[in-house]
Amino acid sequence: MQSGKGGVNTIPSKAMGGQLFPPCPPPVMNVGPPPMIDWLAQPDDDAEGPVAKPPHTVGESMPEFGARIMETVNAGFIALSIAVGKETGLFSVLAGFEGQPKTSQEIADEAGLKERYVREWLGAMTTGRIVNMDASGKRFFLPPHRAIFLTTPGLGYELTILAAALPMQGKVFNYIIDSFKRDGPRGISYEHFGDFHRFMNACSLIWWDRHLVSTFIPTIPGLKDMLESGISVLDLGCGEGGASLILGEAFPQSSILGVDICSHAVQEASKAAADRQLTNNVRFMELDAHDIPDDWAGRFKYVLAWDSIHDMANPGKILERVRKILAPGGIMSVLEVNARSEIADNMDMPFASTFYTNSMFHCMSVQLHAGGEGLGNMWGRERAEETLRSGGFKVETFPSPFEGSFNCHFLCRLDSE
Repeated sequence: MQSGKGGVNTIPSKAMGGQLFPPCPPPVMNVGPPPMIDWLAQPDDDAEGPVAKPPHTVGESMPEFGARIMETVNAGFIALSIAVGKETGLFSVLAGFEGQPKTSQEIADEAGLKERYVREWLGAMTTGRIVNMDASGKRFFLPPHRAIFLTTPGLGYELTILAAALPMQGKVFNYIIDSFKRDGPRGISYEHFGDFHRFMNACSLIWWDRHLVSTFIPTIPGLKDMLESGISVLDLGCGEGGASLILGEAFPQSSILGVDICSHAVQEASKAAADRQLTNNVRFMELDAHDIPDDWAGRFKYVLAWDSIHDMANPGKILERVRKILAPGGIMSVLEVNARSEIADNMDMPFASTFYTNSMFHCMSVQLHAGGEGLGNMWGRERAEETLRSGGFKVETFPSPFEGSFNCHFLCRLDSE
């Protein structure tokens, strides 16, 4: 691949037919019902119970539905192998070959991995139409346009990070099943999610790096000038501190404090601040946001709560504490998933199923465990606005605060001002 401006890998447009991401041919599906679900085609009318005559969606036969489920489950397993490719660096290794076919041994040697595992992964990726193989069937390559999509910061790379969330969520699968039971636990504690903050930080950094300072901050009237002059900022639920570090580096006159309930995340954030020599104006503290101390009253001019309020047990109490610590004229940015509050209103939302599933496996469950009502990350704009207004704030809502964002920005000011 050639290196274009800004270090983004590009390839000649002629090689790609003038398209940035030429469409890949879809997997060939057999016409008609898959053999393993032939029995679904003609339900036994004489059988008793609801299985005899299951409900049908208008325009969809049972064999068609069965085929769709098969494709969905197969895609889930492909996604798991995509996660392997991301975590092992195999996509980057293949990208480095610039489309030149290589044997599984050559790929394994370059990656520093075992050939047998690499070969099996290549089997999954090749039959999944992600990696190609040459006519010999023994050499494999990643077409350049796919390499750019999967390894360059942006949507494609973010999707590989999202795929890597599957094994992370799998670690708590049995806890989730227990929580479903009537006599089971309310939810799952943070201690079971050692990798969650790393995952969230990796996802968010793609967009923070590109948009936080250049695009997002300028949308808030007067904030950039205040940050340049020097104000105190609170990053509420900072995780591993990605946003705090970017703000601290861009605005050295301002003092940034990130707080999070997870000790591991705070340790990682503090280490990153030291590594980047930002400890003069960026620091992190392990703190439950419900316990924000009284002596912080009027201290912060800007509070940032990025994908965190819905995880906290009592958002009402959090907002009460934020009202006290905001300085006169202070503002708060709450960013949450840009969803609606009713399932029926999210039917056409991209990745809605992914967000609901991640919420079930983390956001909803940790809030329930902490004694909350289980808002989940799909609590939606209507519910979020109601909560923020009830908490004493005037709210302006801005869906999709920057390109490619899945968030909605709720800009909050004290209702008394």
